[in-house]
Amino acid sequence: MKHRAVPVLSIILPAALLLLSCATDYTSSMRSVTRDLRLDRPELALESYRETFTDSTGKNRLLYLMELGNLNRLTGNFERAIGLLLQADRLSDMQRGVNVGQQVGSFLTSDLALEFRGADYEKVFINYCLAASYASRDNMMDALVECRRVNDKLRAMNLQYEDQPNRYSDDAFIRYLMGVLYEKAGDYNNALIAYRNSARVYDSSYVRDYGISTPSRVKADILRLAHRLNMNSVFQNYSRQWPGTDWEGLGPSGGNGEVVVILEAGVIPPKVETKQTFLVDDRLYSIALPAMPDRSRESYSVRISSDGLSSAGFLAEDVTDIARKNLEDHAGRDVARAVARLAVKAGVSEAGEEIMEELTHENSTVSQLTGFFISLFGAATEQADLRAWLTLPSQIYVARLALPEGISPVEVTVNGRSVYSDPAMSIQSGEIQLLFLRDGGK
Repeated sequence: MKHRAVPVLSIILPAALLLLSCATDYTSSMRSVTRDLRLDRPELALESYRETFTDSTGKNRLLYLMELGNLNRLTGNFERAIGLLLQADRLSDMQRGVNVGQQVGSFLTSDLALEFRGADYEKVFINYCLAASYASRDNMMDALVECRRVNDKLRAMNLQYEDQPNRYSDDAFIRYLMGVLYEKAGDYNNALIAYRNSARVYDSSYVRDYGISTPSRVKADILRLAHRLNMNSVFQNYSRQWPGTDWEGLGPSGGNGEVVVILEAGVIPPKVETKQTFLVDDRLYSIALPAMPDRSRESYSVRISSDGLSSAGFLAEDVTDIARKNLEDHAGRDVARAVARLAVKAGVSEAGEEIMEELTHENSTVSQLTGFFISLFGAATEQADLRAWLTLPSQIYVARLALPEGISPVEVTVNGRSVYSDPAMSIQSGEIQLLFLRDGGK
């Protein structure tokens, strides 16, 4: 039974709206951590994270392992990082099926009642962080295992989204990294295959979805290895496809070694909440959805230099854009869940009012207030799920420089600022020195 609005609602409503604006989200809790990362203080970021998040159990277990593992990687504690990230990878693989209790709780409150399972790109970046940790310890075998694990994950995701939008169907950067790792391990055939796969992904989905076409250096590496392996038909085919590509003198050969820099730039921005609250028939309702602001791409100038030689880096991965497009691809499913949750909460509010009418012998004021406060609880618990892996970089750049065998000074700059300097790096002919660096983008 519906009744005319009672005057007391005009008094309660402002306080109710204030209550809806007081929720604390994951982004707020992570603010000190991401600030320290932007200021290139990973040790302080790790300390802040440990102080803020002391419980490693519960629905956010996967997120805890990912953040803590990555922070340990960024501080150079690779053994600890590998242990945590392997736990994260195993847990992610085990998160299958539907937890009925969590699903019921999510329809009565919000998706924060569900366990965190990570976005598609986040699951893949567990393996990237593992590969980077292994490679930093010069363990190429295990680093390559993690890169190959990405193939299995992407294959499973693509099957899952067969009839749904899914732009993140492959990863050009990780395929290129596989090529670097294979080349560093001396497996030039598989390195060429990986480089060619990288170019294929850049030329198809990356240029269309993220505005990143195949970098000139990727083309040069394909031509360089095809020539080295005497694959004449492959070399001629790509030479016709990419005329004018300068590849000679590049790479670790002819008495030269090479320094390859993987630079993680900036910090991925957090999700934001888009929320609508409205009053209908003396009921307060809310719908909240996650979103990522559409901002212009940040610009970084990455350069590696040594004794008058220098080489510019190229943008290999825009993690922020991947995250944004991945969220957009899931938007339809998010909206459907939010609308279904709204219907459930409206039904609970209506049932509460009817029950109170029976108990109070149709006292309209009490029953209506009961229905309103139940709807208020539903609106107050409606929060967008903003949980995300916030210690990931915004972008990833690659820079390569061939140097003669011997001792050379090496410096890496970002936007003219030095982020790495070694006055006496040992260069071995035919070998790759692999550096994983980061810059907060301040």
